[in-house]
Amino acid sequence: MPGISTAGLSGIEETSLITLHARALDARSDDPILGDPYAEKAAQALDYDWRRLQPTPRLEEKERLNVSIRAVHFDRWVRRFIARHPDAVVLDLGCGLDSRGYRIDPPPGVDWYDVDLPAIMAVRAKLYDETDRVHALALSLDEDGWLEALPADRPVVVVMDGLYPWMTRPTFVRLLRRITAHFERGEILLLGFSKLSSRMMRRVVPAIRTIGAPVNEGFDDPHDVERWNSDLRLVERQRLITSPEVAKMPRGERIRCGIMRVIPGMARLDKGLLRFTFGGA
Repeated sequence: MPGISTAGLSGIEETSLITLHARALDARSDDPILGDPYAEKAAQALDYDWRRLQPTPRLEEKERLNVSIRAVHFDRWVRRFIARHPDAVVLDLGCGLDSRGYRIDPPPGVDWYDVDLPAIMAVRAKLYDETDRVHALALSLDEDGWLEALPADRPVVVVMDGLYPWMTRPTFVRLLRRITAHFERGEILLLGFSKLSSRMMRRVVPAIRTIGAPVNEGFDDPHDVERWNSDLRLVERQRLITSPEVAKMPRGERIRCGIMRVIPGMARLDKGLLRFTFGGA
């Protein structure tokens, strides 16, 4: 039986296959960190030549750890927000083929919106069914008008897991301002992305070169985001190297994280996961 076609995906849309592959690797590992029950099935359902990602065992392991630890913490923050705000709106921006809304399974009263470009959302629609609480929006985030269709008077939590690297800074800043202007209060969850990471990504992740995705410049100070949008306040940062999930890493990676933790210059390379609030959420 032929798989679901991924032909026609742009380079940016194809990056979602890198993170899906990492979650599938984690799901089939002996001691998974995230244990996404949907990832392996989704990866197997696609008609895609995974050799395009130019995998090596070391690279696959690093991507598995990075992606799965990020997902664990973003999921935890979203669950915590929903527990405090049972009428929340959740926006998973640049959701790709992630199953976050299905892993978390939001309760009645919460409206969840998975948002990404039309071509990747067409693939996604063949993998995941919409429910009465999980909705799909196929659009470009720089389009006007789509936020206005969402309820502004309910608390919102916005997930941006790996979104920033694929947007220009002016477009990203405009998106932040549109979100805080539309919703009265909420949180924005953002993956930090340093200038060094921006310079290194094409060299250390061959798949980025293969699929031709443009990479944005990074930012080294998490408070830069507050300067881009004065409505935002940084309230929490979780560095990956200090995550409890480091205990599940292979010995070599645990040692590397331990070294990074005690050398300030190396620790600063891990910008971590950033949680911002606005409007008194």
